Amino acid sequence: MDFLEALFSLPPLLYAPLLVGSLCLVLNYLVYSRRVAQWRKSNIPFLSPSFLIGHKYFWGVGSNSATVVPLDRIYRENKDKDLVAFFIATMPVVLLRKPALIKQIFAKNFDEAFNTGFAVSRKDEIEPHTLSQSSNKSVWKAHRNALSPLFATSRFSGEGFAMIRHHIAHMSAHVEETRLQGKPINTKEVAVKFLQDIICKSFLDLDVNSYEKEGEFLKFLKSFVKPGWSQLLGIFAQMHLQRIPKLDSLKLITQRHIEFMRSLLQRQMKQRSKNNDNKNDLINLLIRLKEQQQDRKLDSEMDVTNEMTSLGFSLLLGGIKGNKAVDNMVSFTMHLLSLNPIYQERIRREVEDVMKNHATTEFTYEVVRDLHFLNQCLHETARLYPVTSALTRVCTEDFSPAGTDYNFKIGELFIVDPYSIHRDPEYFENPDVFDPDRFSPKNRDSKSIDAFLGFGKGPRKCPGNNVGLLIASTLIGSLVQKYEVRPRSHTKQMDAFDFHPRSFAIVHNDDVLVDLMPREVLTH
Repeated sequence: MDFLEALFSLPPLLYAPLLVGSLCLVLNYLVYSRRVAQWRKSNIPFLSPSFLIGHKYFWGVGSNSATVVPLDRIYRENKDKDLVAFFIATMPVVLLRKPALIKQIFAKNFDEAFNTGFAVSRKDEIEPHTLSQSSNKSVWKAHRNALSPLFATSRFSGEGFAMIRHHIAHMSAHVEETRLQGKPINTKEVAVKFLQDIICKSFLDLDVNSYEKEGEFLKFLKSFVKPGWSQLLGIFAQMHLQRIPKLDSLKLITQRHIEFMRSLLQRQMKQRSKNNDNKNDLINLLIRLKEQQQDRKLDSEMDVTNEMTSLGFSLLLGGIKGNKAVDNMVSFTMHLLSLNPIYQERIRREVEDVMKNHATTEFTYEVVRDLHFLNQCLHETARLYPVTSALTRVCTEDFSPAGTDYNFKIGELFIVDPYSIHRDPEYFENPDVFDPDRFSPKNRDSKSIDAFLGFGKGPRKCPGNNVGLLIASTLIGSLVQKYEVRPRSHTKQMDAFDFHPRSFAIVHNDDVLVDLMPREVLTH
């Protein structure tokens, strides 16, 4: 009675939010209970959840790696299963464990599981048209085909690599100045700025030197990948709140991002048209697109601008992932090489031998292309520390994978945990050991090839991974040729508990600092 009296004594303005909140909670519970009952009846192994929390291993999100640690524990505890279903909060997901089943769903059943699971509002003008977000297959194919020529590594041969050598000089000057000041090298910072400067020049025709001044474009890129609660909540909202409009602050691409990108592209297109240059980059692609669409007499110029802006975001987010993929790969590789000087020496010998074969003393496209052992080191890094902690797909129609009796329904969410598969001894011997030779031609087999998910799987895998590998090889090769890399901040190999606790991607929580010792000093 006292409770009822207290309730009815509340100010009238509090009744509405209290009633709405209670109704939402009840509705959520009813939906949740129905979902649990449906999964219990399915032939897919199912782990019982707790209401509003989901699986118990996700209770600690924010205190350790947001997804890697809980997914890895679920993966390891269900090693006798091809797949297992569980809840993240009130959202049911199916964890795919076997590479053969992953290949089946991500590649052979591509049409039936096309969506990535990151839903966006249909009213959104930009996100539904980007490579990483698009749920419209025809739009996705058109953008992929349009951007594919920009991700050809051959674009960086000849004069294209002369541009990269220009940025090697900027990077080398920064590294040497930092070393002479007695400071360690921040591997992530060096990699971010090196990659960003190359992106600016090669794709957008912007001349920048981020080592001298951190420009607006670098700040713009960093805003996409900065770990924190807003990033986690935004990703969760896109996965869980399907087709429900979200706050602008929880979107991957906010209105502020759109305005910056639109202004940048329009400025560069105007400059290009004035100079009448013809370069094989994003700016020329957008100019051709604008001319074609104007010929078709579209309803408004804004339609053209939205599509051009979407292509710009597709390049940065769906192609080379902004800076996230390559700078993490470089930073983790430098960390691993600092702990394994024997592999540093092999890289140096390879660089010297390849340069000798090509009759040159500097890095060229042909030299970097032939640094096979360095490429093995990067693949081994991507195995130990894959770019993303989870690959996701959503059923776009009911289907049953060939050779199985599993029946998947439209709207069901698949999740793949590359970190756990890459560290499964069933597919990789001594999986926690950094061993680049496991990716040598003689050691690779179909089992390990199918289990490697470092750059994704199927047609929606990262289209810019070869460009990323080229840039990463150039950066690491030029540093290891001149310096011996020694550990400073991390003296043992990082594991999942070293990852940032509030990032969906696999990024290290603290800066990776190394010391560089010039080779000419060591040889005397």
